[in-house]
Amino acid sequence: MTTNGTNEPIERKVQLTGGSTYTISLPKEWATDNGVETGTPLDIYAADDRIVAARKSGAEGRTVEIDAGDCTPDALGDTVLTAYVAGYDEIVLTSPIEFDAERRRAVRAAVTRLVGVEIQSQTPTRIEIRSLLDGAEVSLRQTVVQMRLTALTMHEDAVRAVVEGDADLARRVIDQDDDVDRLFGLVSRQFHRGLADFRAAVAFDVDRLDAFAYYRIARQLERIADHAEKIAGVAERRSEAPPADLGDELTDLGERAREIVRTALDEQLDDPSLSGLQDADARRDAVLDDASGIDRRLYDGDVEEAHLLATVLDSVRRTAEYGANVAEMGLQSALRTTDTEGADEDALSS
Repeated sequence: MTTNGTNEPIERKVQLTGGSTYTISLPKEWATDNGVETGTPLDIYAADDRIVAARKSGAEGRTVEIDAGDCTPDALGDTVLTAYVAGYDEIVLTSPIEFDAERRRAVRAAVTRLVGVEIQSQTPTRIEIRSLLDGAEVSLRQTVVQMRLTALTMHEDAVRAVVEGDADLARRVIDQDDDVDRLFGLVSRQFHRGLADFRAAVAFDVDRLDAFAYYRIARQLERIADHAEKIAGVAERRSEAPPADLGDELTDLGERAREIVRTALDEQLDDPSLSGLQDADARRDAVLDDASGIDRRLYDGDVEEAHLLATVLDSVRRTAEYGANVAEMGLQSALRTTDTEGADEDALSS
């Protein structure tokens, strides 16, 4: 779209027509430049401090066709994921040569890692993937809540697997990482659809700023799950459990790191406020200091496979940092809410 060659707004006054209808006149040149003419159907939305008019020919049923002739199997999987996250409802992969078995397997594997999509049809040189999701039925909030439960459970189980030397539990944790990745892909898709089409944003169960906050939170939870997988990998590789006293320290440190995340998420998802968030940095710093102390003792002492336990400590540190990041997002939301309430009170008193 253009606005007479600039991004400057046009100013118009609402007029009363016929005693019962409000109208707004648009300059013909501006309207033409922006695809509006006599008879153009528009959807009008009230959104916070603005009124949005969207043409009917929006982004519903968005289709992308991708020339995948030069794509390796890994690149094909990444391409499908990128198109899915970008919000396309139909992804068509074409190739001047036939898709061989390895590339078809890569596409199927990518599709199984995504929520609500399936391979619709295939020919030797064409693969059509279609989304079955109804965006209006996807709750960003509930998806992030599910991510929170899965990621924090994974983290707790991963630390326990290391402390108890339980390789079977470690493998179960590793298997769950794909679940969190799928949920993060869904959050990313919904958020990016909302950016591309205002109609999709209107269907969110939260406002647009909260949708952005949820996307950022989901990113932190996906990273926490990745580190849980990394910790579980240590449990698979170690030949025995660590000494009992060291195991107790790792358990305590892991719980403290998760508590930073848990408190920040409780405040952010349930009732954004300043309480419970402002000391997150101090608690994170305490975890980092204690982790560094344990790390030094690992190398000064005589602990078997100390380098693997150092990996666990690093992942616990990262988890505490991600929790502090979420707390900062919560503070931003709480301050925004406070500003909004203050503005409302000013308006009521004036």
